[in-house]
Amino acid sequence: MTTGVARPERAPGAPTPLDRAMILTTAVAFVDAHGLASLNMRALARELGVGTMSLYHHVPNKDALLDGMVEVLNEEIEIPDPASGPWDERARRMARSLRAVALAHPNCVPLLVTRPFSSAAALRPCEAAFRVLDELGLPPDEAIVTMRTFVAYVLGFVMMESAGFLSGVGPDRDPEELLELGLPQLAVISSHLADRDINADFDAGLSLVELGLATWLAERSGSTG
Repeated sequence: MTTGVARPERAPGAPTPLDRAMILTTAVAFVDAHGLASLNMRALARELGVGTMSLYHHVPNKDALLDGMVEVLNEEIEIPDPASGPWDERARRMARSLRAVALAHPNCVPLLVTRPFSSAAALRPCEAAFRVLDELGLPPDEAIVTMRTFVAYVLGFVMMESAGFLSGVGPDRDPEELLELGLPQLAVISSHLADRDINADFDAGLSLVELGLATWLAERSGSTG
């Protein structure tokens, strides 16, 4: 997905002019391939085939680079049209899209949970999510809690999914061995962990979050009625 930055026309065979969009998308691809710890301005310049100092004309420092990468990632999240369906359907689509982006860039997930969303482009999904919650009549304090809960569920699920945590209870742990270790509940559960439909499990967990929100709203309505 592009970042929406128009590129100038150039002659065939001419080098692509360096710009902020190219730097940021290349940085995301670099982290996808090599990990976040390997990213620095020198390594990125080498990846782009330019001198290190040329990067600073477009991103003043590494913090600006990392914040710009968050912008690129957030621009990949689908923002459903308000007229495309009820709030819960649109919220589910955004949650699935956030998971898809995080799975496509697992090495970049730490940026989504540690870096500030410092530009309008980076904040666009947040604006859309709060717009959905505003339709429910949630006051700002409750909308914040709800938003954080949805995001924490999605990114927490992805982090466990990417690490292989959801695939079992440990290497070579069959039910009989777990029984011998005095872990009868895990012995029962272990046989249900193989070959699971992770997408279905994600949607089921999302339904639990939505159910909790619906219960909270019902209780809130009853206490104010």
